[in-house]
Amino acid sequence: MPKRVDPLERRRHIAQAVFRVTASHGAEAVSLRDVAAEAGVSMGMVQHYFRTKDEMLLFALEHMRERVATRLHARLAHLPEATPRDLARAVFTELLPTSEDSRAEAAVSVAFYSRAAVTPAYAAALSEGLRGLLAATTERLRAAQRDGHLHPDLDPEQEAASLFWLTHGLVGPLLAGLYTPAQALAILDHSLDRIFIADVPTKDRR
Repeated sequence: MPKRVDPLERRRHIAQAVFRVTASHGAEAVSLRDVAAEAGVSMGMVQHYFRTKDEMLLFALEHMRERVATRLHARLAHLPEATPRDLARAVFTELLPTSEDSRAEAAVSVAFYSRAAVTPAYAAALSEGLRGLLAATTERLRAAQRDGHLHPDLDPEQEAASLFWLTHGLVGPLLAGLYTPAQALAILDHSLDRIFIADVPTKDRR
């Protein structure tokens, strides 16, 4: 009996090849043929799961979010006694390209921004994900302020936006080698120290 193939797992396998091609050669190098070669499958198989390059890239974006969420949940699971500042740092650290996986994902994300400027489907996909992350960040800071961890005179919505876009702004310099991961995290820590109450201990600075 032939082995049963999980279509979702096959699509995810192809999406991971998209990450590697983009990280190694740039967004313009991403084609169905090149991704097929990287994934070790036939061109016909890629076309079976994705009719167009855009369809493949949009799926890759969604898969990227799933991978980030999985890593973030694993990171938070190792911080059972974490303060709100620890949790915020963990979230924003996971959004930075500081590892091989996250660098590949960041390269895909950057490629989407250029396409979003001229393609409504890309703009909609990016906007939906960014709005969700920003809303979750805002709610975390509101909760931290209610519990006395965030300075009471701050606006959680404004501070969430500042931290969120600071993190996004560090992606390019990290990919280009302008900053090391340690330097980028030091910038993030500086902003976190500004808004969180100083006497709350931090357990997981790395």
